[in-house]
Order: sequence, then C-alpha cells, then structure tokens
Amino acid sequence: MIYYLPKNYKFKRINDAGSKARIDIERTMDLLGYIPTGKHKAISKNRLIHFIQTLITVVQMPMYIKKGDILILQYPVKYYRLLCFLVHLRKAEVITIIHDLECFRKKRNSVRKEIELMNMSDAIICHNPTMNKWLCDNGFKGYNGKGILVTLNVFDFLSDSQCTDKQKRWPSHSITYAGQLAPIKNKFLYEIGSYIENYTMNVYGKGFDKSIATCPEKFDIKGFMLPDKLISCAEGDFGLVWDGGDINSCDGNWGEYLKINTPHKVSLYIRCGLPIIIWRKAAMAQFVEENEIGICVDSLKDINNIYKNITKDEYVKMCDNVLRISYRLSEGWYCKTAISEASSRLKEL
Repeated sequence: MIYYLPKNYKFKRINDAGSKARIDIERTMDLLGYIPTGKHKAISKNRLIHFIQTLITVVQMPMYIKKGDILILQYPVKYYRLLCFLVHLRKAEVITIIHDLECFRKKRNSVRKEIELMNMSDAIICHNPTMNKWLCDNGFKGYNGKGILVTLNVFDFLSDSQCTDKQKRWPSHSITYAGQLAPIKNKFLYEIGSYIENYTMNVYGKGFDKSIATCPEKFDIKGFMLPDKLISCAEGDFGLVWDGGDINSCDGNWGEYLKINTPHKVSLYIRCGLPIIIWRKAAMAQFVEENEIGICVDSLKDINNIYKNITKDEYVKMCDNVLRISYRLSEGWYCKTAISEASSRLKEL
C-alpha cells in the first residue's frame, strides 16, 4: 500500500503558494487512491492547536504502515528524521517530494545536514535536472544506497478555472509579475521602471509600494487575488520570473536559489495562459526553452527587445505550447508521473 502524511495547515497561510503546491499534491494522491495517515487537510488558527495536531499526525502514522508499504512525505516537514526512522522500523520505505531545500532558501541547514536528511529517504522526487545533479554531486545515496532520484520538472496546479485567450490581445504591451512582493525578495521592482520603454508592469500581490518605485506610472497594481480568480482574469503578454535586487541578474541568496529551484509561479503563469520571461541562468530556463513556452533573458533590459523582435506567429506558438502544458498541470500529470516512477523503481529492488 502507498500512504502519505497529510499536512496540518495554518489558517493564515492556506492561500500561500507553498500551501497550494502541497494541497495539490495531496489532492493528486487522493485521486491515485493513496491513503492519508491522519486527518486530511486539517486547518488550525491557533498555534498550540496546530502543534498538537501535527504531533498527533506523527504519532498516529506508524499505526497505518506495514512491512513493504510506502509512505510519501512532502519536505520540509516537522520531525522528518523521526518519521523516516519509524517507517524503516516497520520495514517500509519512504518517498520524499522536495518543496524547498533549507540550506538554500532560509539557510537553516548546512549542505551536509540537508544531504544527511535526504539520505533518510529511499527515493527523492526533486524539482528539476539541476537539483537532481546537485543532490548527486553532494552525496545523495538514499537510505537503501540506490540513490533513486526522480525529476518532477514542474509543479502541477489544480484548478477548474480557465484562462483568457492571450493571443487575441497580442500585443497588450504589458508584463505580469505575481507573488509575495516583499522588498527583500523583489527589490528589482523598485528599479525596473527606469528601464521600461514599451510596456507596463501588472503587479499582482501584496507588499509593493508603488509610490517609492522609479517611474510609478509604469506599474498597474492589481492587488492580491486567489489563484482561481487570477487564472481566469490575469492580464498581460508574459509572466515574469525574476528575484533579487539587480536589473542585470538575479543576485544574492534568492538568485542562487533560482539556479536550482522550480518556482511555483512558473506553474501559475502557465495556468494563466501566459508565456514566461525568465532569467537565463535559472534552473527552469531549460524547461521553458525545451517546451518553447517563453523567452530566456540575461537582463531585464532585454524585455524591450522582445516587443521589437517577436512576431505574432512566434507568440501564438508559445501560447499554444503553454496551453498544452497547462492542461497537464490541471490534471496533476507531472506529480502522477513522478510518483509512479519512484514507486516502480522501489518495487524493482
């Protein structure tokens, strides 16, 4: 049997991108017939209740697991080391789906500690080929010593909402940027106005202060929208994937993380029907190029040239490819494929 550990969600974070990704994976596992080892999608408003619910979920887990079973964990997760230990004590196996690597994102772990934790798992589902290589290069072998690594490629994005036809409005001369807009991660937004020549920026989210941005007239602040609504009404020609404070490259810790990470906003833009503009050194640049769903740039200054050089036919082709990938995301195709491969490889041992 295949089981998964359900997450206990904090009420104030239920609409975050991180929660959306985890909830969608849980929904996909439900569709596959996998069994949660505890209360499904528990939501708590109180910190103490959240702690107690999480602890109960961990304590209850071994009651479900038997010899030869598989437990799927979404990482990071509290008590990860203990959970893996308990599963192996029951002669069962662990598949870990990575959402974030703490040694990059929040610097909570050293690389050595992160790999030690990953080696508690029998198989890993990681974001993309770059992360796959990083895990191998830094010593991932797996609990069983087989080093089973499966690449997800992109996060699914379940929603019944349908996007508008972007081809009919080309060119609207507008770029969409969506997400958490804290200056620490998105400082470039305050500088990009000086370099915009032939388009405007549609900004979706909370935390951006247009009044202190250069050339504020270049921004159209749309505010925060829940994913289902954003999919159905997002405006613009492209969705931008960029982090940090520099116009010419994605700098700092956020830029380094973009070199290995698969941002959830890539999936959001695809579901919105938006071709993607992404930093050429980002890990997801390869996926964008191979699937012909957008354009890779070295600098944000290059966006002006996109409107000068791209033809209507080229844009229509990108949009068609985006819709093809969007359908897969809406069906949980990437998650289903990755879990199927990981579980099959474990059964072959």
